[in-house]
Amino acid sequence: MALRTTTLESRLSNLTDLLGSLRDACSATIRKDVDRLLVDAAATRFHMQRRTGVPLLLAILGGTGTGKSTLVNRLLDANVTATSFRRTYTAGAVAIARDASSVPKHWLGIDAHATDPQQLPARGEPDALTVVTSQNDLLERATLIDTPDLDGDQPAHHLQADRVFRWAEAILFLVTPEKYQMTELWPYYRLAKRYGVPALFAMNKVEASEPPDDFAKQLRERTQIPEATVFAIPRDDAAFEPQTEANLSSLREALKRLDRPDPSTQQRGVCARLADWLDRARDQAIAPMRRHRHAADQLIRTLRAMETPPAGIDVHPLTQQLHRRLQQRSVLYLMGPGKMFDRVRQVPGMLARLPRTAWDLLKHGQIRAGGEQLPAEWKERVPDFHAALVDQFTVVQSRIDDAIQSNDITKNWPMDVAKTKINPDQAGTIADEELAELRQWLEKQWNATPRDTAVLMRLLKLLPGGEKLTKWSEAAPYLLAIVVAAHHAFFGPVDLLVIGGFSLATWLTEKISNEVASRVRLTNQRIANRFEQLAHEQVERAIAFIDQQAPKTKQIDQLQRQADELSESVAECQAELE
Repeated sequence: MALRTTTLESRLSNLTDLLGSLRDACSATIRKDVDRLLVDAAATRFHMQRRTGVPLLLAILGGTGTGKSTLVNRLLDANVTATSFRRTYTAGAVAIARDASSVPKHWLGIDAHATDPQQLPARGEPDALTVVTSQNDLLERATLIDTPDLDGDQPAHHLQADRVFRWAEAILFLVTPEKYQMTELWPYYRLAKRYGVPALFAMNKVEASEPPDDFAKQLRERTQIPEATVFAIPRDDAAFEPQTEANLSSLREALKRLDRPDPSTQQRGVCARLADWLDRARDQAIAPMRRHRHAADQLIRTLRAMETPPAGIDVHPLTQQLHRRLQQRSVLYLMGPGKMFDRVRQVPGMLARLPRTAWDLLKHGQIRAGGEQLPAEWKERVPDFHAALVDQFTVVQSRIDDAIQSNDITKNWPMDVAKTKINPDQAGTIADEELAELRQWLEKQWNATPRDTAVLMRLLKLLPGGEKLTKWSEAAPYLLAIVVAAHHAFFGPVDLLVIGGFSLATWLTEKISNEVASRVRLTNQRIANRFEQLAHEQVERAIAFIDQQAPKTKQIDQLQRQADELSESVAECQAELE
């Protein structure tokens, strides 16, 4: 049997090691159950040991207001654990022992700390074991563990008490006439019998004999404990006096006589604990892991298939002024088919719109140094592309949130905004940076000479009187177009050059349009690409978070196999004990 126990302990250790390694890969809800399973598994390993020569670890369990702390003080004739008229007063386990060594290290799966005698009575702290040392004959046989309530409105207290139950070597259940039928305690009565844990039953605040007798009857009928005896502790102001064999003194003596179960009973209890633990592990860990893994994989596929919406940004309106300006500075555009005669008819209006450099040439005979700047209202005309991209990126994040909320499992997963969500202002920054580059290009091109005008200027210099024409063209292409149109063949070579160059004009004019259009497309494409990359990064961050909410399928399968192996060993052990 010792070999069987070693096998059980080894397989349980391997299983819990794997379960613990997968804890951080689970969602918050599963992590809580995994933590509890790990603590309960440690309790089962504790019960696999055969402890002798040391006091029993005896827990006092009961509901709210049953007087557990008061009973401990009365049993020991000392004020060691805090009492109060308020309910749910004890916040954590308090161990009252003859010395600190009577409490095993890391018992309950938590570190114990001794209480200063000057700070008695001890109240206890959540998730901590408070140790109080005292001298009493009872403590030579048993270390008493005062616990929070098993019912009430504070689930944390219930968890603390449940932990003590699973680690305790003996139990004293305490009820009152008003609460002895409380449903929360009956499963613990049956578990104590199933696990082979020595148990005693007491009723506090008794005023008549009927409630203790009825409680004993129900224990025999409902929990199959034929030897169940209920000790009665009268209310302080009651006239009721229990029988000698069921009073407080008899309870104290019964506690001194408690002993550990024999090895066979202990082994059956260990197997029962393991079988129950495995059922809980399947229901509370393995099965939820599979459901969460399936939900995570499905959600990841959904997010990967999610199309990034287009950025919806078109900077073309910002370049329309530049396009018109380049046309105005282009000789061939002004002198092209159909446009030259239109311009001649509109000479007065054209003169009114001549660039400042043209007026300088007409008035002063010279051209002012430097070029014109972008119109002051250019910036005011720029749409709020920053806000547009921020809104569009917020839509991407909303679609991710909607996908998560669409599943009953994934909707309970908390989205850590600080870790998974990108600040939408980063999307707006894309527009700011790209528009800044576009503005620089516009400023550079605003006073640039179009290609066709530059070609003609070079050709004009080779013609008679070309220098004067060049000077006019530098002032404003309007003037050259007007002079040619108004004087017909006066500048014959120029007319011939223009007329014979219509194919060249068409080509160069298209180049002007294409240059601006190309820059528009480039800016739009860069904004779209950068926005798409940012949206992709947001999706990948969300996927990484979702992927961490459940272990990989291969790991869950390995956990399942180890659980099945342990289950087989438990079944073999139980068969040998029959």
